[in-house]
Amino acid sequence: MLLAESAPTWPPVEILVPSSVKIFPKYRYLTVSRVGRFSGQVWEQLELPFYTKGGILFTPCGGAPIVHRRNVITIHDAAVIAAPQGYSLAFRTWYQILNRVLCRFALHIMTVSHFSKSELIKWYGADPQKTTVTYLGSEHALRPNREPRILAENQLSPFQYVLLVGSKNPNKNIAGLLRALPCLAGSHIQVAIAGPRDTKVFGKYRVANDRVRDLGYVDDSELRTLYENAACFVFPSFYEGFGLPPLEALALGCPAVVANTTSMREIFSSIAFMCDPNDPSDIANKILEASKVTKESRTRNREFATSFRWADCAKTTWELLSGLSRV
Repeated sequence: MLLAESAPTWPPVEILVPSSVKIFPKYRYLTVSRVGRFSGQVWEQLELPFYTKGGILFTPCGGAPIVHRRNVITIHDAAVIAAPQGYSLAFRTWYQILNRVLCRFALHIMTVSHFSKSELIKWYGADPQKTTVTYLGSEHALRPNREPRILAENQLSPFQYVLLVGSKNPNKNIAGLLRALPCLAGSHIQVAIAGPRDTKVFGKYRVANDRVRDLGYVDDSELRTLYENAACFVFPSFYEGFGLPPLEALALGCPAVVANTTSMREIFSSIAFMCDPNDPSDIANKILEASKVTKESRTRNREFATSFRWADCAKTTWELLSGLSRV
């Protein structure tokens, strides 16, 4: 919206969604159109090109139609080929093919870290001159209201638990945190894990119920409360294109323990406690260190996160799109 006010001659922007989408935000400067009869890959690959025709199609996340030759697409990482164990055979095969084609023929590729840019060049043959890095923002973490009931309902005491937010994807390495628990036996630290429940993950490890809280899905207000009251946030992921959850934690003052792998060295090495995701004792030691940080350290965490602004991401994106529209 700010760009529109400063540049009244900006090119028109239309958001295209499948007809099945019934609810979407109301935008001040953007037009939303429901198009087509289908959804999913059929809509994306077969119907969407008809409605985009000669225009520039910007996709902020996910795929884009192969037959459309004026794509600007955001590819967050190369996980489907670099860390395939986290995806089904059908899913990773399709996106490996799709990403190779898009990286070769798209007008421009956007990605979220210099690490991811190097991965897209390595695995998909992306052109470095046509690949732009735009870091993500953090201020969205400050918007939800707090919901303190999440603590009482799960018997979590402020600053007496560590938090992990993640999915059942093996790359998130929830198992690594569970293996670190015996090394924390004398600390009385509780563990709260937020994200979709998966008995296949938790059932493999003998975990005392009084130490671990499997919270399942939590909403944004509950998540803010969990971040702000955690002794530290733990993110021992094996592969990340950026690492948004640690940034959200830092934005709310929470110290972060992150794996010393992939993009996380690039983004967080100056502020976070870096651990070896394959070493349970190192994960535990970093948790103990992070749990002892001072109030001043929590202030520094917030200050660090303020340098990651969605407005900067939007400005870089808009300048690129508006420049390409004049070519």
